[in-house]
Amino acid sequence: MDRPVVVGVDGSVASLGAVRWAADEAARHNRPLRIVHAMSWEGPADSQGVVLDAAADARGWQPGISVETVTVGGPAARVLQEQSRAASLVAIGGRPHEGGLLNSSVGAHLAAYAHCPVLVVNRGERWLTEDRRPLDRWPGPPAADRAGPGADPFTAQPGTAPVVVGVDGSQSSWRALEFAYDEARSRDVPLVAVHAGHDRPHTTVYADLAPWLRRHRDVDARFAGMDEPVLEALTAAADTALLLVVGAHRVCWFEQPRPNPRTQLIVHHAASPVLVTRSV
Repeated sequence: MDRPVVVGVDGSVASLGAVRWAADEAARHNRPLRIVHAMSWEGPADSQGVVLDAAADARGWQPGISVETVTVGGPAARVLQEQSRAASLVAIGGRPHEGGLLNSSVGAHLAAYAHCPVLVVNRGERWLTEDRRPLDRWPGPPAADRAGPGADPFTAQPGTAPVVVGVDGSQSSWRALEFAYDEARSRDVPLVAVHAGHDRPHTTVYADLAPWLRRHRDVDARFAGMDEPVLEALTAAADTALLLVVGAHRVCWFEQPRPNPRTQLIVHHAASPVLVTRSV
């Protein structure tokens, strides 16, 4: 059986935006959509009404997808982490700097401990219109060193917001690149791979990436080397990106995995939706 796309809902506008993103993911990848409400979340007392309203919106947004609803008692983080065991993706709404699921630690918890990729749909209210691409222009981040031959990666296909992915040569970033490629291809938008900071020379990272770029010519894929720190560079790129994809890095302490603060900060501060992938 196909693993479903799972989306957590709490009756808020932000979570409804996440429902539409999740419905799009389910439709593009021919997967069922599972709408989950954890009854410990603050919000409307009518839990069944929350999931039924979300299901009706999902079916209206993507007619033809299979939709199921689940209401589970317990903390949202624990409920969605458990749901992630059998999911292809878990999506939630995020409201940076304004409270909501992410600031209540649910998004941060899932980014670290979910068993599948996690999509945090920041500013999801932008998806509550008929326009499926609320950001249709991508001027690019501030001026920076950009390695690699060819045209400026930030002006590829002007007027089309790209999928942006952070790369650093690690196993997790290669996994993120594959996810980002799949998202860009299925959406027919450009892909921009960004290497930030000075952990490795931009030219070295590009040399590692170039063979991959040549093998994936069905997507307009470009490379950008930026001197800004990773958090600053990726959040700047996310300001006008369709989607930001990052690999999940875990920090081990006494043999127990702990959330990586940098990943949490990127998810928290990015203006665009953020997809956090797994390396295994």
